Amino acid sequence: MKIDLNKYDLVVVNSSGGKDSVCALYMIVSMAKHQKFPLSRIKVSHQDLGDMEWKGTKELVKKQAAMFGLFVEIEKRIDKNGYAEDLLEYVERRGMWPSRNQRYCTSDFKRAPGDKVIRRLSNKIDAKRVLSVFGFRKEESPQRAKKKRLSLIKRLTTNTREVYECNPILHWTTDRVWSCINNHSLPYHDAYAKGMPRLSCIFCIFSPFDALVVAGKENPELLDRYVEVEKKIGHTFRNEFSISEVKQAIENNYKPKRIANWVM
Repeated sequence: MKIDLNKYDLVVVNSSGGKDSVCALYMIVSMAKHQKFPLSRIKVSHQDLGDMEWKGTKELVKKQAAMFGLFVEIEKRIDKNGYAEDLLEYVERRGMWPSRNQRYCTSDFKRAPGDKVIRRLSNKIDAKRVLSVFGFRKEESPQRAKKKRLSLIKRLTTNTREVYECNPILHWTTDRVWSCINNHSLPYHDAYAKGMPRLSCIFCIFSPFDALVVAGKENPELLDRYVEVEKKIGHTFRNEFSISEVKQAIENNYKPKRIANWVM
């Protein structure tokens, strides 16, 4: 991907700590070094999901950023009263789980905190042009296949500031991602070694059943919380199955099959 970083006052790399995020970070830093773009103008942004994300994720994001001498901005969803309501509390209050048509887990817990970081950092240095980098890839979903390598983010663009979304690994395959990680010794989460193909929420609403079983085995206490919320609100985690069925499968020693990437 060819992009002139020197046209931007600020570059923010959004990182979940996952395999795609660290590759996007590697590519941006490589471009910066080639173009003599100051690394001091690159920041890493992590949207903290609290107990909903895999243990050690925040520490991993910091470790990945530190490889390149970068600092991490960590932000989480805060309600209007200043309370850091977590996803399960939010679900219980709404009475329904997120779904493909109601992705409030993404909009409220990832996009909004990420936007807050962009605005804060931009205002701090009076940035006129900002590049917001993601590790999205076309093969992940039909929705992401429609994305462009570079596009204007209208919700963040003002009369005095332009913010662009950049997807440097948009056309990469999963194999290429892992080749990049292995060839450059990039640190990654051990959840992948346990069988998880993605590092999103531990119990992502898009996860196939077998991935939820893997996640549940590794996070039994959090699984119990999900089961309890499901019972309280009377709404199943997925249309196809309940989160209670995931717990039951674990208790029955169900052996999960090899899991491919799920559609986001």
